[in-house]
Amino acid sequence: MNGILILDKPAGITSHDACDVVKGKLGIEKAGHAGTLDPDVTGVLVIALNDAVKILRLLSGLPKEYVGVAKLHQDISQEKLEQVIEKKFLGVIKQTPPKRSRVKRVEREREVFDFEVLEKNGRDFTFQVLCQAGTYIRKLMDDLGKELGIGCHMTSLRRITQGPFSEKESIKVDDLKNEGKLKKSLLSIEETIKRLKTKTIKLNEKQEEDIKHGRFLDTKVDIEGGKIFVALNHEGKVIALMIKEGERIKPERVFINEI
Repeated sequence: MNGILILDKPAGITSHDACDVVKGKLGIEKAGHAGTLDPDVTGVLVIALNDAVKILRLLSGLPKEYVGVAKLHQDISQEKLEQVIEKKFLGVIKQTPPKRSRVKRVEREREVFDFEVLEKNGRDFTFQVLCQAGTYIRKLMDDLGKELGIGCHMTSLRRITQGPFSEKESIKVDDLKNEGKLKKSLLSIEETIKRLKTKTIKLNEKQEEDIKHGRFLDTKVDIEGGKIFVALNHEGKVIALMIKEGERIKPERVFINEI
């Protein structure tokens, strides 16, 4: 079983735990996730199964969309809240990762593509955010509260999309052994590459043999140096991730089972 599973991660488990649950339920050896969700956050967690873990690097930088609830520490009008969001928290913003994050705590830029207040009820408001990978939503709410001068914290969060993958096609942990539901949430490596719109090249039999032995290819590819793209065999199967180095192409990860 090689492919990408779109899991609806429940609250109370880590993303790593979710991979272990998937391995146990499906009886597979390898599973890896793209885009970590905190234990208390639910929703779309893209999990690569078996050989598909080799394409995780293509999935890690996808934009993500969330719906959540936050609480203001003092009440203000929805109009003022929306004005501050539009002025300070749309487009490219600066953000320092929270103390408990695993990355270095240095200020960095992230892009917020959309940030809407869906509903406001007293000091609580429901929001929807579409943002660049690596944006901390909890920190976004904290920074919003500081900008307002009244404080704010997130109370719940759910990821509804990750790139082209949506909660509408996700599967719950309890349904993993339901073949019908599993089929709807499981994508082949080829389907995944197509959704990601990753650049592909088709190889001839000699080039396939070269790839099998880890040799560089001397062929022209219309792609920027250092960028990852995908090599297909004569049957249209993904057989390797490739990277352009100068005028040559180097195999980065090879799918031996497809050669």
